[in-house]
Amino acid sequence: MKNLLKWTVTATVALSASGALADTKLTFRFNDSEREEMRAALDKFEAANPGITVELQTIAWNNARDQFLREASVGRGPDVVHIAFVWTQEMAEAGVVLPIEGLTRYGAFPNGFEDFIATDLTVYEGQHWGVPWSADTWAMVYRTDVLEAAGIDRLPETWDDLLADSRAIQASTDSIGFAFPGADQVWFPFNYYLWSNGLSIVTEDGAGGFEIGATVEELAEAMDYFRTYVDEGLAPRSILSVGVPHDPALLQPLLDGSQAIAVMPTNTYRQLLSAFEEANPGAEVPFASGVMMAGSQEPQTHLGGRTLVVNSNTKDPEAAWALVQFLTGADLFEEYYSNQFPAQRTLLDQIEYRPEESGFADQLANYTRTWGAYADSGAGVGQLWNLTARAVATSLSGQSSSVQAAEGLVAEVQRLLDN
Repeated sequence: MKNLLKWTVTATVALSASGALADTKLTFRFNDSEREEMRAALDKFEAANPGITVELQTIAWNNARDQFLREASVGRGPDVVHIAFVWTQEMAEAGVVLPIEGLTRYGAFPNGFEDFIATDLTVYEGQHWGVPWSADTWAMVYRTDVLEAAGIDRLPETWDDLLADSRAIQASTDSIGFAFPGADQVWFPFNYYLWSNGLSIVTEDGAGGFEIGATVEELAEAMDYFRTYVDEGLAPRSILSVGVPHDPALLQPLLDGSQAIAVMPTNTYRQLLSAFEEANPGAEVPFASGVMMAGSQEPQTHLGGRTLVVNSNTKDPEAAWALVQFLTGADLFEEYYSNQFPAQRTLLDQIEYRPEESGFADQLANYTRTWGAYADSGAGVGQLWNLTARAVATSLSGQSSSVQAAEGLVAEVQRLLDN
């Protein structure tokens, strides 16, 4: 990312100058892997605001939602929290975060709140309850040299192509074909498979309500597709315990060429590219990206991202808001959080993609959708995520048949919709 518009949060400087928040201690909870970079960014914030110190807490994504809800419900938790786009409405309904409309009296954003994307996901009962922080999506990633060694001269376009290519790679090389996180974040590729075939976990029912958007048989078929990779040895069984795409169990085989294909979000891919270039200075980068697989319909991934929220229990809302303003500044994305895309139209327009990132650029621009009915139904994306990931994981591992896992998933989702 180059030539981003730089700006200084005047409210932050004013706080320091007035001394109004001397000896203020904040806690910021962060879920991504750039811990050292974020600590350096917070050091810069502290230097600009003598008297304010910020403790950086880190937590895994799969624990982040439930942990914060538990803490905040009893009057505890960090002051500023890093959450997923789709958790914001849940947090607002639970009463654990503060509305943006009440915080902007401490300072406005330089391009206005309207400059942020996906602000509809932060709305609950007519107010906004979070600030979209970064935007991302998932796409496919390929080791081009491994594809070439297997005699594959084009990127797969459909899920059937992907399976055929994985079989060809296994037959003609020593490398793995397609591997994916088989635990918590299997939620993402599983949904992409459904969406590309005109299906979904939850959809609108056409009468103002919501219903399950796939039959037991259709959900079982989707589970069977991913299980084929494990059953045929096209992907190692170790993926069953892999919850995130940046797990070394997935990235290291891509780095050493013993795996050809993966699916991941933008920031993980940028980490992969950086790790390869660091280990192989001057070498040609053997990676390409492509859009997600198509099914009976076009490929689709989610318009995802991260949101910043302020804990309703914070004792220092003014300082917490100053930190939010700092974290959404252009310099943060240019200097410290460069693996992420800012969730602001003005800053997104400044992004320059590398050739290896063309698949992500195409995916983000042309083949993404919001979670839509998943969030609007009231079932809660977090709960749907947990239920779906567990069901798919039990099918992948053979703990239950795909039909049994799908039946259990349908029953649990219907219970959420009924409530």
